[in-house]
This record gives sequence, structure tokens and C-alpha cells, in this order.
Amino acid sequence: MNKLEEFFYNVPKKHTIHKWKHYFEIYDKHFKKFIGKSPVILEIGVSKGGSLDMWNYYFDNNCTIYGLDVEPGCKSLESEYPGNVHIVIGDQGNPQFWDTFLMNNNNTMFDIIIDDGGHYMNQQILSYEKLYSRVKNGGVYLCEDTHTSYWSSYGGGYLKKDPMTFIEYSKNFIDYINAYHVRGHSMSLDFRKNTYCISFYDSVVVLDKKYDGEVPSAPVILA
Repeated sequence: MNKLEEFFYNVPKKHTIHKWKHYFEIYDKHFKKFIGKSPVILEIGVSKGGSLDMWNYYFDNNCTIYGLDVEPGCKSLESEYPGNVHIVIGDQGNPQFWDTFLMNNNNTMFDIIIDDGGHYMNQQILSYEKLYSRVKNGGVYLCEDTHTSYWSSYGGGYLKKDPMTFIEYSKNFIDYINAYHVRGHSMSLDFRKNTYCISFYDSVVVLDKKYDGEVPSAPVILA
């Protein structure tokens, strides 16, 4: 049992939390390197506040959390934490909101960004496009509940293979990370230079960032 599972199953809760149980292993795999390093976290989707408790527990209250939610009532949660939680009210599907948020936090870079917001296709894609550049070198961008890409009620659907579902959109990342090897196409190298790997899980997509500006050479042959 990792520390997140310990919190979920064994620690008394101040606030309601709702998570698929397999998420804890994914979180721990990608986030444990930040324990003891005072990570700066942006989580889209505050809801009842349970995940704020979870991240504070996991990082021993040694983290800074920006929580974003569309519901104004979430702002009241801010006063319950030891000065390390900042609640921002806004719509993740609104480009102007993100422009204002990023301007107001111009010097803030994030170790971890978690999209657990509205789960609609336009929200997930817009949030990624606005925020990925604000993930630090060595940081992590995680979009969860991507199963909504298969649900028509959220703008998804498997049979139509709509390129603007988040799952179909993120499949392009596979090409981008192989950009040096794509011949006859002027594909941007920016994603490749700043992304170490892409991980696809049931309902979760994770991007691990690491800058690598070196053009790959021919493979080394050892006799």
C-alpha cells in the first residue's frame, strides 16, 4: 500500500474525495520523486476539497497547491489550510480565463499539473494547450478521467473517432515525440525537446517533461 492508498483507506477524512482506486498507483509512480522537494501543484477541479487533503498528506504539508474550480463556494476552503493552498475560481474551458490566470501568475511554474476538472473534450484540450509550457523541466502533466473521450455526453465517442476528443488528440503526442524520425514533414520539435515520455493508462494520460535539445545521432554499434 503506497502513501496515497494509506490516506484514502485509513486516514480520517475532513472532506469528501472520489477517486478510481487504480489512480493511486499512477500518482505514486509519477509524483513520488517530489516528496521532500516542496512541489508547486496546480489541480483543476477542487470539488469538496478531498484531494487538497490528499496532496497535503502525501507531501507532508510541504507543497504549494493552486486549486481551480468553477464553483465559487470552493473559495471558502482556502482558509482551512496552513497558507499553502490558493483557490482560484474560473472556467477551464474559457481561453480568456487562462490568459488572465497566467498573466496574474506570470512567474509561477508548476512541478505537477493535474486536470481533474469538467472532463469535457474542449476543457481538457484547452487546458493542456494553455498550461503545458508552464510545467517545469522535470515536472509532470496528468490528465485524468479521459474515459469521457468515449462518452457522447462529454463530446466523445469511440465509433466516430473524433480527432477532437482528448484521447484522439493525445495520440498525436506519439508522433511528436518521434519528430526527428518523421521524414518529408516539417513537424515542430518543441514537444520532442521538452517531453521525456508519454504514459497511457486506463482513464489517465501522463506527460513527463525533461529538456533534451540534442539531435539524436545514429545508434552506437558495439563489436
